[in-house]
Amino acid sequence: MISVNLLADAAVLETLVPLLEDEGATVSAHEFLFELQEDTVRNSDVLMVTSEFDQQKGSDVWLRLRRHNPQLLLIMMVDATQAQESIESFRVGAFDVLTLPVEVESLQAVMARASQFVEHRQRLLTQGGIDANPEQSNDPVAVSGAMTQTLNLLNQVADMELPVLLIGETGTGKSVLANYVHRIGQRRDSHFLTVNCGAIAPTLLESELFGHEKGAFTGASDRRIGLLEAADGGTLFLDEINSATPELQVRLLQFIQDKKLLRVGARTEVEVDVRLIVATNQPLKPLVDSGQFREDLYFRLNVFPVEIPPLRNRVEDISYLAARFLFKHAPRLGKKVNACGPGVLDTLRAYAWPGNVRELENVVQRALIMSQGHRVELSDLPVELLESTQLDEVDPDTCHLMFPENLSLQEVESYWIKQTLHKYKGNKLRASKQLGIDPSTLWRKLKGKASK
Repeated sequence: MISVNLLADAAVLETLVPLLEDEGATVSAHEFLFELQEDTVRNSDVLMVTSEFDQQKGSDVWLRLRRHNPQLLLIMMVDATQAQESIESFRVGAFDVLTLPVEVESLQAVMARASQFVEHRQRLLTQGGIDANPEQSNDPVAVSGAMTQTLNLLNQVADMELPVLLIGETGTGKSVLANYVHRIGQRRDSHFLTVNCGAIAPTLLESELFGHEKGAFTGASDRRIGLLEAADGGTLFLDEINSATPELQVRLLQFIQDKKLLRVGARTEVEVDVRLIVATNQPLKPLVDSGQFREDLYFRLNVFPVEIPPLRNRVEDISYLAARFLFKHAPRLGKKVNACGPGVLDTLRAYAWPGNVRELENVVQRALIMSQGHRVELSDLPVELLESTQLDEVDPDTCHLMFPENLSLQEVESYWIKQTLHKYKGNKLRASKQLGIDPSTLWRKLKGKASK
């Protein structure tokens, strides 16, 4: 059962409360923000709020409440004339937008999607990152607020025939997200094909994508259908689009405009219906400014850009990803490992992960190989990872030398927090580990210090 905080005026509450309850939702309805209790927010799945509520923007209300519940989904309610509010809502990460007065069918569809999303996330939480449904075992892990917001955006565009541009560091899981968009979209029953533009020689990539006729070039002994044509009716994922040569960029632009392609060596064009999802491991705008990437192609691809957070910014997901990789690879490696020993998950969460999710999966596989029992121990982790997350011990006999003289106890605490944050370059998770406190406690102390 999904729980909803509903914030709106009396007329909207009177209409929507019974409709939401008919959909099986538990509803907490309020006309004023002060009526909403913090515990209610912490235990809720969804915030439904009007674009203007209690003399505040609805999106601002959501951003404030997310401090208490980072996983809180936003469903914004806007008037039919507020098109800009709808766009802004999606920009800040809304799960969906409903137009007032809300139609029953629209409400039912949105609540069904929200319930499915919440149920999937709950399976991740209760089953250690392993989804019981094999068909969903490749779904992205989204427990953190950062990744939840990313999936909210992808959910919005999945059923649309727009190109999607995924922007993220190497190893962040862009191919997994591209496949996710395909599987929940209208083309789910058709092909999903992928090609890495940076992994194929430029001289071969054009033929790989567009195909060629027999005799088109030396070695072309047969006609070959390209990936664009093979994906007809489905989705083609172009990874590392930033590596595309100027010549390939021209052909891609022409294809996007005309929905037709010409095989290498052919004289007749072929109509192809394919959705493009493209990804880049660096922002394309600087490449456009430097002349390395065509501006007209950039505008064609940049219709719906989605930034993928690096793993260091989605720490809450790490333990669930590690569990998923552990159960995925243990049988293949002949291991009966089903748990992690003391300190393992804390160490994984404290690491910076420059290689992102891909590096985490590699570390889990190595740890499985090194493991001797039924669980992964700290000693099974790579030495370099352990060294980079090792916490320094403080010698009590020299502790007084670390602080300036004549400080009060409160000032010592403030000084120590400042020095620890400096040591770990602002990484609050590692700093809180060093200090022996929860990250939330550190956040409250910093907030209290800033308010003075």
